Amino acid sequence: MSELNEKKLSEEVLAEVAGGNDGRGDGTFSVYDIPPKWVKVTADSLNCRYWPNGEIAKSYEYGHKLKVDGITTDGLWYKLWIYDPKGGECNGYIYKAYTQDI
Repeated sequence: MSELNEKKLSEEVLAEVAGGNDGRGDGTFSVYDIPPKWVKVTADSLNCRYWPNGEIAKSYEYGHKLKVDGITTDGLWYKLWIYDPKGGECNGYIYKAYTQDI
């Protein structure tokens, strides 16, 4: 079991949370709020998307540090606040498997 936040939310508990992206990529997903934490990118390049499996908003390089504050109920995507390249600010989503807690 991994610790997903200060409350030590287990993978089993996370799996019981209703909702989640079922892989359709149509923007239907739910997010569980977690205490903000820092992660770093472990891939050469990590796309940040407007929604899980959705349009790419921006990319981050290896080692970039990001503050996340939510996780999709399927446990695959972190939510973070980004400056939208199209203007303004919005939520973005990064694939959790290519990050590491710092």
